[in-house]
Amino acid sequence: MPGPLSSRLVRAAHVSLGAGLAIAVCSAMAFWTALPWVFPSLGPTAFLAFVAPAAPANHPRRVLVGHGVAVLCGAAAVHLFGVADVPAVLTHIDLAHLGAVTFALAATGGLTVLLDAEHAPAGATTLIVALGLIRDPRDLALVEAAVLVLVLVCAALRRLGLGRQPPTTTRPPGHVP
Repeated sequence: MPGPLSSRLVRAAHVSLGAGLAIAVCSAMAFWTALPWVFPSLGPTAFLAFVAPAAPANHPRRVLVGHGVAVLCGAAAVHLFGVADVPAVLTHIDLAHLGAVTFALAATGGLTVLLDAEHAPAGATTLIVALGLIRDPRDLALVEAAVLVLVLVCAALRRLGLGRQPPTTTRPPGHVP
């Protein structure tokens, strides 16, 4: 089945298999340890590692630094706004949490740009922390450990051939997909 459809099917299989296997490793660690080795922003990080492996935002340094900055900014925000000991919120956000999430995301955005470590899923990580969904210092360190594991697994899977872009086919002028 030559052509754009077969190329798209191969790419879809690579993305599905690569991202699925990468998150499965972190999920297995969570299963075996009963610790938070999986959290919502890890999904888009795994997805992007295979959808656009060569994109600057997916460079391992940017991924690791971006999520690390996000954890630190989220943790600083909950302390700065006095919600470190308040139950986690997703609805009925009070003014203190409004300030915490605003500060966390703004600080994460600014610092990741300054550090040349922009990675969009880190924006979700900082909100997870600022909303109090992950707050124990050990668990905050595990967030970064999980990101490191994910980066290493993704790199290994790409080395095995997953995530490589299939060769593009030349299209006639005026071709509309």
